[in-house]
Amino acid sequence: MESLYLATSFAAAVTCLLTSVLVFARRKSGERSRVILACIVLLLAASYIQRFVALSLGEVPKSVLSVPMLLVANFLMISYMMYPIEVISPGYLNLRRIFIFYSPLLLLAGIYAVLLQLGVTFPVYRSLPDMLPQFTQPHVWFRFLLSILMFAPLLFIYFVPYTRRYNNTNRTWILKYTFCIVANISVYMLLLTFDLLIIKVLYYFVTVGCSIYIAYMELFERLIEQGQDFAVAPQIVAVDELSYTEELPAKPNQLCERIVLHMSRTCDYRDPDISVNKLAALIGTNRTSLSNALHELGYTSFNEYINSLRIKDFIQRIENKESDNYQNAFYDAGFRSRATALRNFKQFTGKTPSEYFHD
Repeated sequence: MESLYLATSFAAAVTCLLTSVLVFARRKSGERSRVILACIVLLLAASYIQRFVALSLGEVPKSVLSVPMLLVANFLMISYMMYPIEVISPGYLNLRRIFIFYSPLLLLAGIYAVLLQLGVTFPVYRSLPDMLPQFTQPHVWFRFLLSILMFAPLLFIYFVPYTRRYNNTNRTWILKYTFCIVANISVYMLLLTFDLLIIKVLYYFVTVGCSIYIAYMELFERLIEQGQDFAVAPQIVAVDELSYTEELPAKPNQLCERIVLHMSRTCDYRDPDISVNKLAALIGTNRTSLSNALHELGYTSFNEYINSLRIKDFIQRIENKESDNYQNAFYDAGFRSRATALRNFKQFTGKTPSEYFHD
């Protein structure tokens, strides 16, 4: 059984490492979810490698009930929630929110450090039942608290704003992911409860299997086409007083049509703070699909698309004498600065505004 345990820990480490590399290699430009998932699985592989090395050297691995190991387990569990949050609402995670998510764990780590400074000792236990007789002791209830908190991160996923309207995923995917995490936590709780080799081997099989299945869902199941039908966008689009011709692909792409219609109705390009994440949220897609649709429309990037609309708006304003001067027209069209506007105008028309309007 010891040999099986050693072999299983090695296989688990290698499998997670290869899964991490595969997911990272299949990452998409402008999308962070696969990078986050690859990093999480890599962290899992690192913990397995550390345990395998200890076993292969004949050392006794650190008890899973030690406070450092429980803190690491909670860290991994919180990290596993970063991925679905990014899937459900790309761009929602920033440094401030990440810090908030990890702050309870940082607080607990700080309490542990204080307890050590106060002289509280943390005896080694092999299972949760072994600690029950001394449950009132700080070193025991603190570990029980860390064990129970393993389930807390699951709540994160149900409090994330669904800005993608499930176009980036759906409820079934979320339930499958939740099931995988619950399976991980459940087998880990078995590991904490029973100090048996068979449970340790089972733990590796379940956690690695769940990681592979999560990677499979990410690579082959997650992106879901929105079922709602949208009207076909006209080739000539009127934007308030502005009219321009928008080239659609030979084979109409529904998302391309939605983009053109949305911009014609809202003029969101006039918003200086418009971003790829914001536009994707407004039309109910993800940033990767949005970028691909813009490529089909003939634009190399989101900025090129938005700036082209702003330049067309600017030209229309000047020709219709809707703005007093070039600078006001640029600002009204959505540019933040005159220098940026002039640079984009020359890239778009090949001329300066003076040359363009006086030729």
